[in-house]
Amino acid sequence: MVAKAHRDLVLTSAAVAGVGGFAVATVVTGLATPGYDPRREAISGLAALDSPHAWIMILGFLFGAVGLLSAGLVLWKHVPTRGARVGSGLVVVSAALIAVAGLARQDCSDQLATCKDFGDAVNASESYWVHEQTSLLGFVMLIISFFLLASGLRRTSRPGLATVSRIVGVACVAGTALLVVTPPFVVDNYGIVQRLFVAVLFGWPVAAALMASRVTAHG
Repeated sequence: MVAKAHRDLVLTSAAVAGVGGFAVATVVTGLATPGYDPRREAISGLAALDSPHAWIMILGFLFGAVGLLSAGLVLWKHVPTRGARVGSGLVVVSAALIAVAGLARQDCSDQLATCKDFGDAVNASESYWVHEQTSLLGFVMLIISFFLLASGLRRTSRPGLATVSRIVGVACVAGTALLVVTPPFVVDNYGIVQRLFVAVLFGWPVAAALMASRVTAHG
């Protein structure tokens, strides 16, 4: 029993530290990169091939992947319905995709018109497209997982978590639409919208894992 509690503590701590490390890397790299505009530019631009401190952001992506992996493992254990297990598995797979996205770097900051990755990105490298496709797939898997996890969270002693998970899922669907369609009011605030989106997308699996593990421990 003690060993299981210790294992839970290690995994939940890794989940918090991992996603927290991603957030810290985003702030630190943004402050250290001359001319970078966090209001308009995307997070991935900080890890681009022409970014002077890209290694920090790459490390941040790997931290984020470890955080999501740890959260997925906790959820697998503490929300053990069939649908929730599938959702937990999607969180784990998304962690691997986020790691790949961090290592497959953009050529430059793709929100800048001077970058060859801007717009249709017809001259972009293969690495750019791997980054785009793996990150998008990872995001979609996380969103789907929120709805699947709700089925298991509903059976805990805190069924309200299921409702929160669905609300977060709907909010992330709306966020994805905004980032893909990029209406005029988002263009000059793309970085802000993306940061809010990623904070919720990466944060909810960790929060759900923490709450689910505590509910099980006290149940």
